[in-house]
Amino acid sequence: MNQEGWFESLPQLADDFHRRHQRPLVTLSFAQSLDGSIATWNRKQIALSSRESMILTHRIRSVSDAIVIGINTLLTDDPQLTVRLVKGPNPQPIVLDSTLRIPSTARLLNRSVQRCWLACINSSSQQKRRSLEDLGAELLYCGADRNGRVNLPDLLGLLGRKGIKSIMVEGGSKVITSFIESRLVDKLIITIAPRLVGGLSALYRPALENSFLHLNSVYYQPCGPDLVLWALPNWQTS
Repeated sequence: MNQEGWFESLPQLADDFHRRHQRPLVTLSFAQSLDGSIATWNRKQIALSSRESMILTHRIRSVSDAIVIGINTLLTDDPQLTVRLVKGPNPQPIVLDSTLRIPSTARLLNRSVQRCWLACINSSSQQKRRSLEDLGAELLYCGADRNGRVNLPDLLGLLGRKGIKSIMVEGGSKVITSFIESRLVDKLIITIAPRLVGGLSALYRPALENSFLHLNSVYYQPCGPDLVLWALPNWQTS
């Protein structure tokens, strides 16, 4: 299926997936350099995507019910996670923030509509929870994984119960790695920019122990100077 067919069919695909699995369909989408970097070595944001690729990114946002980033991405970039370059609705913003480190000045907490959802674990301080709720944030309480971060199967189950049928995962590297490790990626859309950066890798650590992630139904799309890879994951044991 090419990209146009995917955009057209995503609502039905997500609805069917949600009905079968009781969780949202997960699209992992991010931009990287030719050498696999998503930021500089000191986590400084760099513009990797061309305008054409950014339009594609905003189009993916516009057809997704929700968009997920990690707290480190929020602290570095302070994004709005809105749809600006195409017509379409804004996705529900969700931040993985296990210990509620989000500052009260974050732009996601100062939106008049679609207030931020914060996925956290229940050990966060009561005072901090109340202050964030007073700012309009909704806290999604999840179990902790073995690393003390938000348990992703718990989160996706909770989102499924809230009627979220599709999510777009944008990053950063820890979030990308965690979704791959948990085998909770259903579609990959990766923009590859013709640059060498030598910076922060898209994978925070070797993400697949004793297994390999192969890609099926691979489709390559030129997008301005960039190359966009569309694929389905195929998890295989070594």
